[in-house]
Amino acid sequence: MTVEGSAARARETSRNLALLNYALLFAAFFFAGVPALVAAVIAYTQRDSAPEPDRSHFTFQIRAFWVAFVLALIAGFAGLAAVIHILVSLYDLASTLGWDGFDGMEVVIGQVAIDATLLALVVSAILLTFLSGLWLIAASILGAIKLASDQGIGKSREP
Repeated sequence: MTVEGSAARARETSRNLALLNYALLFAAFFFAGVPALVAAVIAYTQRDSAPEPDRSHFTFQIRAFWVAFVLALIAGFAGLAAVIHILVSLYDLASTLGWDGFDGMEVVIGQVAIDATLLALVVSAILLTFLSGLWLIAASILGAIKLASDQGIGKSREP
């Protein structure tokens, strides 16, 4: 095997792994983010040894993973805060009625008051979750198109 042949094979393998990572990032929207974690591990292990322009794709995939992860983490905190807000409201109601009244308390969803804080927390959790998924889908499509065109992502390091 010649040096050119092994370099071409390494380039093809690197390019196939980058394309697989974009497919994993795209699939992460449908499988609760687990494929994105696999894509990030592959990108971290391949980034340093990959030839250009594939190295820029692996770097972009790592960034795409972390952006989506942070958005999903903030969405999770907003959702958790909404649940805590509801539990605190129920606790206040139970302590107002007395704990004996808590056993006989009936909560009708139509009569539950939704305040601005709860609404803001729920809307922000939904919006951030949507943005996280949209980011993964858009980043994977953009990256796959650039990879298919044999272009790097980001600034070129050539003068």
